[in-house]
Amino acid sequence: MKSDLDLKYAAEFRDAIHAEALARVKAVYPYTYSVIDRYPVEAYFQQVWDYPGTWYTVVGIPEGANSRAALIEAIVRDTLVCCRENGAEYSDVAFFELLKDYPDIGCDYRIITPADLLAEERRAFPYRGAPSHRLALSCAAELFCEDSLRELSRASCKKLKSKALFAPAGSDEWQNYRSAFFRHSNKNAYTDSDFDRVNAVLFPGGADALEVYRWTADRAEHFDSESERRIALCLSIYDESIDRFVVIISSALITH
Repeated sequence: MKSDLDLKYAAEFRDAIHAEALARVKAVYPYTYSVIDRYPVEAYFQQVWDYPGTWYTVVGIPEGANSRAALIEAIVRDTLVCCRENGAEYSDVAFFELLKDYPDIGCDYRIITPADLLAEERRAFPYRGAPSHRLALSCAAELFCEDSLRELSRASCKKLKSKALFAPAGSDEWQNYRSAFFRHSNKNAYTDSDFDRVNAVLFPGGADALEVYRWTADRAEHFDSESERRIALCLSIYDESIDRFVVIISSALITH
């Protein structure tokens, strides 16, 4: 039987997890004050076998949650969906304020939501898979004022596994988001911790909520004649938990 003290420790452990999840939710829905957790406090115990023959109870993540990080992401996703369905006030201010701490990132970002006039005009929503990605990319082309991106919105695309978005720098040749973040051809001083910090705010629900497309970006006609640069990376990411697109481009030529 669990004592009142055991339950107190479990509640404190759960509250810490909720606080971390809530901080991620508030980056998108700033007027949210609680999270949705499918596990009751009693689930935050684990039975541990101590050789040679004693079971004892410790406070820990619920069975089936895999890891603390996975549990937090699941809580965030469930809460984001609830906020969206209930019409909570959306904001991307926290993300763009965070970017001010990283002026040398090798990527540019555009966020596209159903409330955007361009997205409404071009019917990028409701989400319909690859066609919606193409329409979102055409919206981003207008926002970036980037002719080569307009060309890409008519080019081919490839669906990626969502976890590939966060692959280690240097994988998949130069078409790699983390490599672009570090500006491989003119490396900044940022670290993987910086990359994780930015993307925790940009994609608070983690990779499981994302659908990622990479757009053809290696043709000569994608050079910008004025700057003599080209789109080296172009990604469109749909976040199901928030119902929004993020378009990421890097116009630096990334090489090894």
